[in-house]
Amino acid sequence: MDATRVITREERQLDVLAQTYPGWHIDQDTPGEWRAVRRAPVSREEADNGVERVIVRLSPEALGSTLAVQVEQTHRSRAQRTFTP
Repeated sequence: MDATRVITREERQLDVLAQTYPGWHIDQDTPGEWRAVRRAPVSREEADNGVERVIVRLSPEALGSTLAVQVEQTHRSRAQRTFTP
C-alpha cells in the first residue's frame, strides 16, 4: 500500500459508519447512494417495530441517522419480547 495515498472523505465516512454499526454491511455502490444491509435476519417482532433489512440513503449523514433509529427499534423489539407477560 502506498503510504502517500490520500483517503477520501467518503472512505472516512464509510469507515466511521462501519465501525459504529458493525451489525450492518455498509457501502456506497453508486455515487450519492449509501446502503446498509443488516447482517442478521430481521425477526417478525423487529419488522413490526419498523426494523428494515436494507436501507438506502443519499448521504452518509442520513444513513447514520437512520441506522441510529434502527438500533433503537431493534432494542425496543427485544425489550418488548423480554418483558411482555
